[in-house]
Amino acid sequence: MGPEAAGGAAALWLWNPMVATISTRGSSEGLLGVLTVALLWAVEGRRVGLAGVLLGLAVHFKIYPFIYAPAIVWWMDDENMGRVTAAGTKPPSSLAQSLVRFCSPDRIRLAAVSLATFTGLNLLMYSIYGSPFLVHTYLHHITRIDHRHNFSPYNVLLYLTSAVPSSSSSLHTESLAFIPQLLLSFVLIPLALAKRDLATSMMAQTFAFVTFNKVCTSQYFLWYMIFLPLYLPGSSLLRKPTLGISVLLLWVVSQAAWLQQAYQLEFLGHSTFFPGLWLSSLGFFLVNCWILGIIISDGVGRLETKSTSRAHIE
Repeated sequence: MGPEAAGGAAALWLWNPMVATISTRGSSEGLLGVLTVALLWAVEGRRVGLAGVLLGLAVHFKIYPFIYAPAIVWWMDDENMGRVTAAGTKPPSSLAQSLVRFCSPDRIRLAAVSLATFTGLNLLMYSIYGSPFLVHTYLHHITRIDHRHNFSPYNVLLYLTSAVPSSSSSLHTESLAFIPQLLLSFVLIPLALAKRDLATSMMAQTFAFVTFNKVCTSQYFLWYMIFLPLYLPGSSLLRKPTLGISVLLLWVVSQAAWLQQAYQLEFLGHSTFFPGLWLSSLGFFLVNCWILGIIISDGVGRLETKSTSRAHIE
């Protein structure tokens, strides 16, 4: 990608009105974007120690970047770390040999440094703030019931749950939301995409994490928007303008439909929970699932293209 194309792609973040609006209201998502992009830069630059520090710092800053760990570890094979010789690498002959080779010094170093950074920062914060630090930083997410400004399909369910005393409730359905969310963002997408296109994998992981989260607000959109300058230049959304325009319009229109229902609820006092708010939440969710499928398809396509190109070279 040339300098002009790179500058145009960067403008997707720098000149994005949503980024500016959310940043000016006191949100720290811009700083988190710096950390995640710096993490990607350090990993692809094979700066393992720095990558470990950035990963530990990012997860301490806000929990969700932990989903990048399996993608990074999976990406750090001999080929991507530049350890493949001209003669190639002999394939392992047993499962034990595969495990030993997988636990490379670089992967062990990344795990050790990131864990030490994360643990050290948490111990420091706990020594300053005590148990409220644990409650507001981690435990809050387990019991969180946030039905305001929430695009998630779990929105109405969370509202109904909030009316039930916690002492008389057992396991709620929304508590199981993390299963498809982590299965996609933490396991399946890294396995499918990370080997050849780490940036697209991180984009897809973040998109899946936000889409399937039981709480989804506008500021979360910035978590994946930071990867747009890296993903879009080679994506099918630009190669096929009709597809790209359709994606943008449906994403905006489905979001606007939800906001219209939420405005009637919160500002006008009309009860729009069902069917209006619930159906608009489902519509926005389905649009995001469709977009996620496009991102994953683009990543798989890039992987196949690189594999084909490598085969022709050899």
